[in-house]
Amino acid sequence: MRTLPAEVVELAHGQRGALTTAQARVLGLLPSDLVELAGHRQLEHPFRGVYTLPPPPGEDAEGRHLRLCAALRLLYPQGALTGVSAVLAHGAAVSGADLSRPVLRWSKDRGTGVKGAVFRRSTGPVVETSLGPTTALPQALVEVAMDSGPIAGVVSADHALHSRAVTLEQLSAALDDVRRWPRAGRVRSMLALVDARSESDGESQTRCQLSIAGIVAVPQVEIRDEDGELVARVDLLVDDWVVVEFDGRIKYADGDPSVLWREKKREDALRRLGYVVVRVTWADLRVPGKVAAMVRRARQDVRPA
Repeated sequence: MRTLPAEVVELAHGQRGALTTAQARVLGLLPSDLVELAGHRQLEHPFRGVYTLPPPPGEDAEGRHLRLCAALRLLYPQGALTGVSAVLAHGAAVSGADLSRPVLRWSKDRGTGVKGAVFRRSTGPVVETSLGPTTALPQALVEVAMDSGPIAGVVSADHALHSRAVTLEQLSAALDDVRRWPRAGRVRSMLALVDARSESDGESQTRCQLSIAGIVAVPQVEIRDEDGELVARVDLLVDDWVVVEFDGRIKYADGDPSVLWREKKREDALRRLGYVVVRVTWADLRVPGKVAAMVRRARQDVRPA
């Protein structure tokens, strides 16, 4: 058998691209059929007892993670997503967190779950999302910081704060619940760094790297000319005169000349006012210490009059 039966495809599509071996058996597919279909890349076999349809074209790491979450919940319908899986289910941004394995809140011992997934006994309320029951967002954000570090936590928490999905008070309360847990110090570091004003994960990461280097960067500052006219709202401002812009290149992706021209005029206007402009890319963020060094060099340039 080298082609999936239509009824199997229909069932899987109704379950976010996944089906269990028990369901396949009801539809007439033997374990040997599933193995053969997986060998011909008609199916994937992420966990014992469940298969998924092949990934759609262009699927990113987040999409794959959510697909794995859906497959895992077929095996554990009484479980609830938690950690980074819950953060994604809530629609918050994720960057720098481990997306290789879905995370499930499960009351039984960790060793009872299938390989390829993380099982834990999370605390706090469970809420409903489009992916089913999950840990509440504040607790899930705290778990991301503990699992993947404070900067990964800041990226997701900044997004959630900016969109008003959580409050600082809720995050602080979630920290209280895990204060004695291993790696709770990562959560305290996250709370010291979060800022609801940041508007993208790149901005959050840039601000965190500067803060760790002892450089205070204020997010989303309005720059005005001598007449009080708005020139730009910049991503970050250091020392009142160094503008730091995160350049994710998304806005230039279509090559629209008008977009490039407007951005050039905006930067020229800032420079005429005496500001030094530092552009940060993803490649810069990946080199330890590079962003801080770029800003320190810019500080040596002439300040505005």
